[in-house]
Amino acid sequence: MNGPAESGWPAEPGGPAEGRPLPPPRRWAVIAAAIGAGIGAGLLGTSLHGHAWYGNGFAIPLGSVAALVLLAAVELFVGLWSRNSWTVVLCGAAAYLCAGVLSLQRGAFGMISANIQGTVWLYGIAVATALVAWWAWAVLRRTR
Repeated sequence: MNGPAESGWPAEPGGPAEGRPLPPPRRWAVIAAAIGAGIGAGLLGTSLHGHAWYGNGFAIPLGSVAALVLLAAVELFVGLWSRNSWTVVLCGAAAYLCAGVLSLQRGAFGMISANIQGTVWLYGIAVATALVAWWAWAVLRRTR
């Protein structure tokens, strides 16, 4: 099956089946998607970041690295979907705000502690966001 006509579904008027690209998404949808995806990645990354591989006197923060890969994938998807690299920054800011709220030490509980995993996760959000924003900008610049 190569197209909508062969699958039995009607082609979307003005869509890729007619040779025209889809219109860019609306601004409110882009903002809502970036903030929602950032909060989701912040929640999932925070729950994942605590896993580590322990050796003799050292720890490798595998969970933090996996959480940063998850965040980078979500940011890149949102940036390319919206066709704007600034939405990557908005998504990263929402993830950082979410992780920051979850790291607050309310009483005796805080989900992100001051260990290697928490440090890599919190500082890695900023680094990953900057790198993915540049990457999305480069990809979008090439396609225009």
